[in-house]
Amino acid sequence: MIRFCKSHLPREVLNDAFQFSCERMKKYLGAWHVDTYPMFPGYVVLESCCPELLSEELERRCGRADTLSRQGRDPVPVGQEEERLLKALGGERRIMGLSRGIVKNGAIRIAEGPLAGRESLIERLNLHKRVAVLRLKPAGGGRNVWAGIDILPGGDVS
Repeated sequence: MIRFCKSHLPREVLNDAFQFSCERMKKYLGAWHVDTYPMFPGYVVLESCCPELLSEELERRCGRADTLSRQGRDPVPVGQEEERLLKALGGERRIMGLSRGIVKNGAIRIAEGPLAGRESLIERLNLHKRVAVLRLKPAGGGRNVWAGIDILPGGDVS
């Protein structure tokens, strides 16, 4: 979909097409490793300074047989607040890096990474999988998004 959009939509309408990703911890071969996963699986971000023209071009070039329509999905506009948050979390690379923190008395304090100072975004923790579950509006109506966390020494989890 990204290649299609970049090659078939005019540059005046489409600034960029990409996917947000996030780093997460995964345990295999007896050790924890950092892997990269799509932040919003199944979603492609289309960046445009003319969203109305972009919608028209998508309709004109893709029609009703397009992948989004077949899956019953329509484009989801991203508001300015959500855009600022995603840019802050993902940076220039559009990859939300791993956050590192300490768990004490069941609460996490993020010491470094994109979630530092943004603990209020964390809806719940899954310490076994080393993920923080975030609730972000741009994920298609408030879907849960997983963000990778690493537990620093001194926390409750080994």
